[in-house]
Amino acid sequence: MIKVLEIETVGLKQKFFKSPWLFSNQIIHKSDNELNNDKVSLVQIKGTKKVGVYCKNSLISIRFLPDSLFEKIENGFIKKDQFIDVIFNHLVNLKKAKSKFNFTNKEAFRLSHGDNDGLPAIAIDDYQSVLVLQSSSQAGEYILPYVIDALKQIDERSIFERSTGQIRKLENLPERTRWIREPLNKDQNFEINCLFSSLNMTFFLNKAQKTGLFLDQRNNLTYLANIIKNYNINSCLDICSYAGSWSSIAANSGVENLTLIDQDSWALNLAKRNILANAKGNTTIETLHGDMFEHMQGLIKNEKKFDLIIADPPAFAKSKKHIHEAKRAYSRMAKLASKLLSENGLLIVCSCSRNIKDSEFLESVSLGLEEGNWVFIHKGEQSPCHTHLAHPDSSEYLKCYFLNNRIL
Repeated sequence: MIKVLEIETVGLKQKFFKSPWLFSNQIIHKSDNELNNDKVSLVQIKGTKKVGVYCKNSLISIRFLPDSLFEKIENGFIKKDQFIDVIFNHLVNLKKAKSKFNFTNKEAFRLSHGDNDGLPAIAIDDYQSVLVLQSSSQAGEYILPYVIDALKQIDERSIFERSTGQIRKLENLPERTRWIREPLNKDQNFEINCLFSSLNMTFFLNKAQKTGLFLDQRNNLTYLANIIKNYNINSCLDICSYAGSWSSIAANSGVENLTLIDQDSWALNLAKRNILANAKGNTTIETLHGDMFEHMQGLIKNEKKFDLIIADPPAFAKSKKHIHEAKRAYSRMAKLASKLLSENGLLIVCSCSRNIKDSEFLESVSLGLEEGNWVFIHKGEQSPCHTHLAHPDSSEYLKCYFLNNRIL
């Protein structure tokens, strides 16, 4: 049996329960002796049907779970099997909902986008041959065993956990990378092959960034594939290339001269492999290992020009205290990229920093652009499988702009 405590809020109106969480100053906290050793418990919001995970030591103190849990609570307890059954049904319904996004049957997608999908701090990516999950907070750690049990009941596929990254460090949680359910084929290594945005992509579970591929860029990759034929593009610069999804789209569209920049030499080799697997033409690939800003300055010094530039860096603003520094970095990135872009070239700039507002990112990029007739071609978006809630919050984290330096 799992105990469910009743908890009171501080004068909140019903509208606040549309958010996937409540903050520390919005509730009346429980005493330590009512909680487990991590000061965590399941709770029900008094006077409502809202159930969530309460973490006393976190700024986000309550993260809500599926509403169907409420009906399973009896006298302040819920049976473990019932809890797992609710999560099982929730995962099945999530898969049905996300199958409506017109992905192919064999395409990789995000099954759970954490709090926005009712599974606090639990991301699950479905790569068809394997499920990869990540827990990013104490709330995620609490429900993780039940999520795993539910996943094991759905099918027999292998399950891999990659709980790493900056958010876990902020939560004082150790990194964890492991097989939860090993492949049936014991000879299978960590190599994963999947279909993603019309591309045949490969990555390795034990060396991946986050949960493998950045599936949130799906729609933006598709948009590039659709418009690239409208531009005279012979060369491409891919900044922070990682597994090479952007460059693979370019190569698949016939772009033959590709230059990649990344701080991870292993990722550069992976990107080359993915590009060649998707290329349609005699592709040449130059890789530059190291700091993006240093390499961009070197390319400017050598008077290099590119018809297509993609700048898709990791999050510059890890927390709110880094916002000012991050805005300067985005301006600098845009300035250097604009100097490298050919006339009438296409520039794509991205930010995955949750702490940077869209308006702040756009302003930072605009300040960095060199003289020219800059036109916004398209505003990108995160893939719908990375659920964006229908009210103002931080769930729309991915910013992506397509710009053109147009000749008038």
